[in-house]
Amino acid sequence: MKKNAGTNTKQIDLSAMRRQDLEQFAMKKSIENEELMVKVEWYEEQIRRARAKRFGPSSEVLHEGQISFFNEIERESEGIVQEPQDGPQEAAPTGKKQKGRKKQVTQKLPRRVVEHVLSEEGQVCPKCGGHLSEMKTEVRTEIEWIPAKAVAVDHVRHFYACRNCDKNGVEGTIIAAPAPNGLFRNSLASPSLVSDIIYNKYALALPLYRQEQELKRKGLLIERKTLSTWPIKAVKLYLKSVYDRMVEDLLTRNIIHSDDTEVEVLHEPGREASAKSYMWLYRTGSDTDKPIVVYEYTQGRSADFPVAFLNGYAGYLQTDGYAGYKRLEKECGDGPPGVTLVGCWFHARHGFMDVVKGMSGKQSITGSFTEKALGYIDELFKIENEAAGFTAEARQKLRMKKSAPLMDAFFAWLKTIQDGCGGSLAKAVNYCVNQEKYLRACLADGRLELSNNRAERSIKPFVIGRKNWLFCNTPNGADASAILYSIVETAKENKLDARAYIEYILNTFKDADMDSVDLEGFMPWSPFLPDVCRLPGQKELPAAS
Repeated sequence: MKKNAGTNTKQIDLSAMRRQDLEQFAMKKSIENEELMVKVEWYEEQIRRARAKRFGPSSEVLHEGQISFFNEIERESEGIVQEPQDGPQEAAPTGKKQKGRKKQVTQKLPRRVVEHVLSEEGQVCPKCGGHLSEMKTEVRTEIEWIPAKAVAVDHVRHFYACRNCDKNGVEGTIIAAPAPNGLFRNSLASPSLVSDIIYNKYALALPLYRQEQELKRKGLLIERKTLSTWPIKAVKLYLKSVYDRMVEDLLTRNIIHSDDTEVEVLHEPGREASAKSYMWLYRTGSDTDKPIVVYEYTQGRSADFPVAFLNGYAGYLQTDGYAGYKRLEKECGDGPPGVTLVGCWFHARHGFMDVVKGMSGKQSITGSFTEKALGYIDELFKIENEAAGFTAEARQKLRMKKSAPLMDAFFAWLKTIQDGCGGSLAKAVNYCVNQEKYLRACLADGRLELSNNRAERSIKPFVIGRKNWLFCNTPNGADASAILYSIVETAKENKLDARAYIEYILNTFKDADMDSVDLEGFMPWSPFLPDVCRLPGQKELPAAS
């Protein structure tokens, strides 16, 4: 074996090797080459997936012909179908004006009519001097925007004394005129200002430093520290009672969806700033007209946290594939029926979509398997589309007729290819096989959904907000954020104006004895909330019973 001058490259003298040595050498190099090719393909897959994640569309909908490079092995479905979405889908814009569009936009707004008429002197014909008669009217509608403004309100409270009692030597009588309490002791804060700060941050994802700048432009000099303190005080004094009542009600429901995401909290006692904390999301399913969305902040992702939150809960819990939830089957509830975990078919689909994003475009057996798996799953969502508008009983019957046999075929096929898969495909296949029990659970009740997307959508406002304000400063701030997100999102789900709703609660509770307040009347789904809390078009209240 020789070395080239000036380099570290080794040259092998093959002419000096025996036949047996040559065969062994060739075999060794062949194995090394295959191993290197596998590594190169793996690294290329990671690069393609990273590029797809960064630059590609976030939607995982496949269009006709998009994966046409796959080998075809028996297509199990006709076309690829998009997962069903909540509510009607908007038609694509055509570029033409839509008749009645202006009326549709303004029909739920308060209206102010401005009459434009001629004066008495103007109602004289310039030609003959005769009196003009009204012929017709023309209506032009515009939207007037009234921006917010700050007003300093001085509450001057008058006190009265009895001078007659003073003259007669009787202990003086002093009576004060009734006046509303302040929201906080010795504070400039009002319910309207604090509710606006809460709404801007937790509904509009507007960080406090930007709110501070906007208030400054309006001539209101309030430091960011003060802006952050007021919502925490509002939670402690008034809003936590509403949150606790929401949690209590949630745990009585039959179906709960759950999800979680990371949150950075800088000053957690005994923990480094880089330690991972989490925001958990629990919400009602599609089976209720009184939706509840609840967040909880925890210092970690241990299964102890959902177990503690759901202590005593009995019903369906739909989640992703996080293994910690499995403890709930054993530890929540003292007896049957206990907690029944339900899996998410969208998470199952997501694993195979990761394979698609990581593929190079060349034909392969991996592509064929992936296409077939996606065909099975998309056919399940197609069946769900058929069941749109069905009752829970009718939906379950349809699932047992069509979805159950499809799931049988899907899992049976996965188990035949499981041992021969590698890389991302193996991960996707193993996820489905390991989650089979939970993925099948949706067949038990027509009220259950095929995916956990309901929870994914509900945690998204927090994720969007986190991109703007980045972190929480203290555990108290993180706890307050969880409560405020819960109230804002539950108000939105119940078609309330979240800002007006929070202002109404603060206005009422600051003058109330909190120990005697009937909280049920202040829940976001209460029929007794005033009209001002409701969005336009949502003001029809049921008669009081």
